[in-house]
Amino acid sequence: MTNDYEKVSNLNYLTGLAKGNTVFVKEMIDMFLEDNPEEIKNLEQSIQNQSYIHIKEIAHKMKSTISFVGLGPLIENELSEIEQLAITQSNIEKIRTLSLKVKEVCEKASKELKSELADY
Repeated sequence: MTNDYEKVSNLNYLTGLAKGNTVFVKEMIDMFLEDNPEEIKNLEQSIQNQSYIHIKEIAHKMKSTISFVGLGPLIENELSEIEQLAITQSNIEKIRTLSLKVKEVCEKASKELKSELADY
C-alpha cells in the first residue's frame, strides 16, 4: 500500500515518447483522467455482476493505459492476475481484493496528475 507522501505516477515514459510535445503529454494525461475513473467503475460493476468476460476485457485494456502514466510497476501484476482469474472464471473475491489496490493507486495517480496538468 502507498502512503500520502509516495508519488505513484511517473511521466518519464510519456515525456520521452512525446519528445518535447507538451500538447501530446497534456492530451494523454487528460485521456487518463477521463477514461480511468470510468474503467474503474466498469470493473467494479463487472465484479459485482460476476461478468468474467467484461472483467477480463477491462483489466486487459487498463494494462495498456496505465503504462503511460507510470503505474505499470505498481499495478500491472494485479491487472494481469485479475485478467487470468477472469479467464478461468474463478475466485471473484481475489479479483475484488486485487481491484481495490488497482483503484487506490489509480485514484492517487489521478490526484497527482490533476495537479501536474498546470505544468503543461
